[in-house]
Amino acid sequence: LRDGGLLVLGSAESINQTDGRFEVVAKPERIYRRIGGTRAGAIGFSIGPSDGMRLPVRQVQSRGPSRQAALAEVCRRTVLDAYAPAAVLINRRHECLYSLGPTDHYLRVAPGHPTHDLLAMAHDDLHIKLRIAIQQAIQGNTRIVVAGGKISRDGNPVSFNIDVRPLDSDGEDLLIVCFADAQVLATTPSLPVVPGSITRVAELEQELAATRTELQGAIRNLDYSNEEHRAINEEASSINEEYQSTNEELLTSKEELQSLNEELTALNAQLQETLERQRTTANDLQNVLYSTDIATLFLDRNLNIRFFTPATKALFNVIPSDVGRPLADLHSLSADRALTGDARAVLAKLTPIDREIETQRGLWFMRRVMPYHTNEGGVDGVVITFINITERKRVKLALETAKAQAERATIAKSRFLAAASHDLRQPLQTFALLQSLLAKNVEGEKAKSLVARLDDTLGAMTSMLDALLDINRIDAGTVRAEFVDFPVNGLLTQLRDAFALHAQAKGLGLCIVPCAATVHGDPRLLEQMLRNILSNALKYTEHGRILLGCRRHGGALSIEIWDTGIGIPEAELKAIFEEYHQLDNAARERTRGLGLGLSIVRRLSDLLGATVRVRSQPGKGSVFTIDVKLAGTAPAAQEALPRRVGNGEAVEIAGRNAHTGLILVVEDDHEVRDLLELFLRDAGHQTESAPDGVTALAMVAQRAIRPDLILADYNLPNQMDGAQLAAKFREYLHQDIPVIILTGDISTEAHHAIARQGCVQLNKPVKLNELTETIQRLLAEPRSAAPLPAAADPPEPDPRHGSPVIFVVDDDNELRGAVRSVLEDEGRTVEDFASCEAFLAAYQPGGNGCVLIDAHLPGMTGLELLKQLRSAGHP
Repeated sequence: LRDGGLLVLGSAESINQTDGRFEVVAKPERIYRRIGGTRAGAIGFSIGPSDGMRLPVRQVQSRGPSRQAALAEVCRRTVLDAYAPAAVLINRRHECLYSLGPTDHYLRVAPGHPTHDLLAMAHDDLHIKLRIAIQQAIQGNTRIVVAGGKISRDGNPVSFNIDVRPLDSDGEDLLIVCFADAQVLATTPSLPVVPGSITRVAELEQELAATRTELQGAIRNLDYSNEEHRAINEEASSINEEYQSTNEELLTSKEELQSLNEELTALNAQLQETLERQRTTANDLQNVLYSTDIATLFLDRNLNIRFFTPATKALFNVIPSDVGRPLADLHSLSADRALTGDARAVLAKLTPIDREIETQRGLWFMRRVMPYHTNEGGVDGVVITFINITERKRVKLALETAKAQAERATIAKSRFLAAASHDLRQPLQTFALLQSLLAKNVEGEKAKSLVARLDDTLGAMTSMLDALLDINRIDAGTVRAEFVDFPVNGLLTQLRDAFALHAQAKGLGLCIVPCAATVHGDPRLLEQMLRNILSNALKYTEHGRILLGCRRHGGALSIEIWDTGIGIPEAELKAIFEEYHQLDNAARERTRGLGLGLSIVRRLSDLLGATVRVRSQPGKGSVFTIDVKLAGTAPAAQEALPRRVGNGEAVEIAGRNAHTGLILVVEDDHEVRDLLELFLRDAGHQTESAPDGVTALAMVAQRAIRPDLILADYNLPNQMDGAQLAAKFREYLHQDIPVIILTGDISTEAHHAIARQGCVQLNKPVKLNELTETIQRLLAEPRSAAPLPAAADPPEPDPRHGSPVIFVVDDDNELRGAVRSVLEDEGRTVEDFASCEAFLAAYQPGGNGCVLIDAHLPGMTGLELLKQLRSAGHP
């Protein structure tokens, strides 16, 4: 091995002898060469008889080659041994991969650990030359030949060259280094061969040139080495910086890890605290569920019991071991057969279902089935709760009973008010008629003063009844707003004329500022609101003045009423709009009304869609504001606002020329009937009267009278009221005859009945000037006329009388006597009766006359009498 030999350790499979040589086919386990050890496969090699002769071997694929192959191998090996130079195959890292020829003259085994480095195994005088040649071949990727010097071979100096050639083997960059004798390369231009005849000087020059070439190569190698060192230093510096950066990152990571560790410690503490809170919350929820009386069932999606509260035992026979069982297995103590179906419906639609159920013990529960929602937004079953509503049911039943009682009481109150209004207005009507007649005929200042005081008293009583009537009509829904565009100035002028005398009588200043705006609303309802507020201002103002004016803002008009009265405390600003609430009238002085005016204002504002506001300062006065909408376009000219009569009917007096006609008065109170006829005759009208509708129809049928207007009471006897009488007359005469209904009935039914027949309603007690204006308006209106029915032949005159007879039927002796006196003073023939039965006993058909009858009489009513006469053929 030290001389470059080859040692093979293995097993021989066959040995053949040929021409004094042994051919061994072996399967080695390990092969040792001079350059180290290599593990190889099965190869064949030959060992010659001479120890110094070593031949490369070829791989043998089969045993026993032919004779021709053996001769060729002998020839090839002889040529290689005789002429081939020593050669070494290396890679770019100078590692020896394979050697060929007598490399022991140029290389040696390096001391120390075994190595494959070619430079480490080269002789000292070859080290630099070999490095330079290899470096140049690598840099230029070309063949490089340099002078290697001389070696001693068999005692003779032999010059040799170093030949380095790059190779490419399967993509791997390799180098083959050959040590060739100088004579072989004599023709190579890169290394001239010194001829045998050269002198010593030439030889030295040659050596000098070689040395110079080696020096230049050494310098270049040094430069390359310096560059490599600089690159290595830069890489080292970069690596050092990277190490420092890595160290800093490690320090930062250490701090981050410490911080993360602290955060994890804090988070762990928070987690423990959260878990503790969750445990506490779970305990609290469980205690809450257990402490309530609400029975609760938790079911999964299969309607199996998941959890229940102790209160559930009042509805189901359930025990703790029932958890996990289906709900259908439980016996329910209530008649709740729809529970399972509701639970499935809630699971399908996710909509809660509520039902009221009753138990066998008479208890009521509100059963609610709701979906069981999870934190992920899913549904994992249902929750069923049972809330005891037994007490609520009892309270509801009590409330329904109380409501029914209240409704009955309200109906009774309405009936009472209607009856009381009728009964009160009857004598008031007589009182009003007598006062009006007295005012015309009385003489002397003292007597006139007393009559005026009677008028004031009558006005106070009438206003109280009217307020009650207005409240009842608004609550009944018979008052409806009719929206039109109208100029507000006409309304202001009318209010000025109406309240100027009242303000002057109290010594107050009344200032009404004109306004050119046009508003959208109902003029009669707005007028009634302003009248009520102005009336209150006059009542509660003792000194100073009252101002009525308007302000525009946006699309609305604010109508403001200022006064310098007693003012309203702030705590009372809302209460003043309630019924029967009055300030500074603890004694309930009748001249100050009933406290219904502002309540009516509030109700009317709701109908108009208006806003009522008030601000006040006690001791200094108040300001009431009504906000109404402005009209879209104002009219070209301001038209006069229709005047108001009676219960709010808007009329317009076309002129002052009086219209007269035949007026049929149907009134069951004989005093009122007499006074009305007296008043109408004084006004130039012809009159006929009857105590009830049946008598009136009989008069028309028997005496063929054709009244121009009918003035009738609403509550007539004999089962025919004023509205029904109007319908019968129009049907019989085929004529839209105007009808004025005088009524003291404030019931809703009465208002609806009168409105359906298109009659003009005047509330008792009616004043004569108001009645006069209404009659004039109705007589002035054109109406369609039609001949009497063919069946209605003119009745024959009553043989008992030369003139028509007026039958007065009324149970009120004073009223009946007054009417009879008035009629007889006019030259009428009058017969009076206290009851319908008495009239029927004395009545003989065929006469020409009329019946003046009360609608509500004891026994047979006036309406019933009229119906009986009509059915008997006496219309």
